[in-house]
Amino acid sequence: MNIQKIMKEAQKAQKKAAEVQERLGQMLVVGSAGGGLVEVTSNGHGQIQGIKLRPEAVDKDDLEALEDLILVAIQDAQRKAHDLSEKEMSRELGGIGSMLGGMF
Repeated sequence: MNIQKIMKEAQKAQKKAAEVQERLGQMLVVGSAGGGLVEVTSNGHGQIQGIKLRPEAVDKDDLEALEDLILVAIQDAQRKAHDLSEKEMSRELGGIGSMLGGMF
């Protein structure tokens, strides 16, 4: 393979990766904890977009439990966003996609 062909393929991969990153910014995942007492919505980049609390999640005498539920829901949303990113990159770019997915 000559260097020009390699560079052309690299440019195609870079363009596809940028397109995937754009789509990931529009995609949403929902992480939850406590059987849905707390839900956290994140975009495909792992950026938190919203938090929903069911009324029964709030116990003014046990705020620590609510804090723990929020943390678990955030971690769940971020894990789902990471998995989505790897899946999308791999689908679009094959083996190189999962390597690039870890860079974003």
